[in-house]
Amino acid sequence: DPAQARSLRDDGFCVVRADSRVSRRVTERCRAAASSRLSDLQARVERRGVATWRRDGGPDDCEPYRFLELVHREGTGRYDMPLPWCAGGATRGDVKLADAKASAFAALHGAMDEVARPVVDALWGDGAANDEAPRAGCVISEPGASAQPWHRDGPDGLVDVFSPLVELTPRNGPTDLKPGTHLDGDDGDVASFTIAPLLEPRDLLFFDYRCLHRGRANEGAARREVAYVVYARRGAKDVQNFPAAATLEYD
Repeated sequence: DPAQARSLRDDGFCVVRADSRVSRRVTERCRAAASSRLSDLQARVERRGVATWRRDGGPDDCEPYRFLELVHREGTGRYDMPLPWCAGGATRGDVKLADAKASAFAALHGAMDEVARPVVDALWGDGAANDEAPRAGCVISEPGASAQPWHRDGPDGLVDVFSPLVELTPRNGPTDLKPGTHLDGDDGDVASFTIAPLLEPRDLLFFDYRCLHRGRANEGAARREVAYVVYARRGAKDVQNFPAAATLEYD
């Protein structure tokens, strides 16, 4: 844990490989639940008359949108799907989830927290993490989704933990990172050193919110589903990625 926290502090990211506490059976259940939920939410968005993304469409054929349950930020075929925090026997958060899906994510969130909590405690100091339930969700890219622009997720005091629900390969859009950019605040030259860890289910990727990163294009034939959990230091809050939004709950 100290070594992982040191890498996170110095490089802006770290990887925990094949942790036995994260089960392949659980990640597969979560992948199926996430994909099913995305399809359902996309249908609700379409019923509202929103121009949605199509693999064979042009950039002007769709539009970004933001709902409480689903966000399509760049109009690129890449979705952020917030979920409740399901560990600990109760779901907490603004989003509702069916019991069967909540059960799958309860096992995943519990396992991720068991691995991640000692790392963020070593990074910030015991007791420095926020007492509130972490933010959780999935980022999903459709086959044919284009690469994101380089960006930072937000300010100091926030750490994202990714748990891939499928194997990440060069073709299906792993996460590109620019190590060290969390320290200088300089966007720099995108041609400088980057790294895109190729992860398997059960691996975890930690990265500082300030670290420049992007999702690569999904050139594969299937969706690329990744679960995430966001840890916050006391006093830090993500208002950039989780603002108030209209709900699809009653569609």
